[in-house]
Amino acid sequence: MYSRTLPRIALAAITAVPVTSTAWAHDCQPYQPEPVTLTGEITLLHGTRSGAKGVTNEDYYVLTLPQMICVAGGTAETDEDVESIDALQLRLPKGAKPPLGRRVAVTGTLFHRLADGHTEVLLTYDSVKPAS
Repeated sequence: MYSRTLPRIALAAITAVPVTSTAWAHDCQPYQPEPVTLTGEITLLHGTRSGAKGVTNEDYYVLTLPQMICVAGGTAETDEDVESIDALQLRLPKGAKPPLGRRVAVTGTLFHRLADGHTEVLLTYDSVKPAS
């Protein structure tokens, strides 16, 4: 009885262990302050946002990635692990006009959406160059 029950308990314990983000964290991009360079295509999207002044229409830029990435939780309280990201809203400096419809490499820092983002993770737009 003991010899048959113990392997079943061991198997149940092994299969009950939850898979955590640490299994994929080593392949993930870091949150700020570490800079990252991501390649993709920038598009201009139109959306709405609800706020204290009601619903407003706004344009925003998104970097669409050719393959999914993940972001490993950082030191800030809001820096959560995010497993599957295929697009990032860009946070642009005033007056910046990013190139649209071309494959580019954008360098900046990643941060988790607070209240005003359209994607779960956003990317500051520090510089851009044509992708090789």
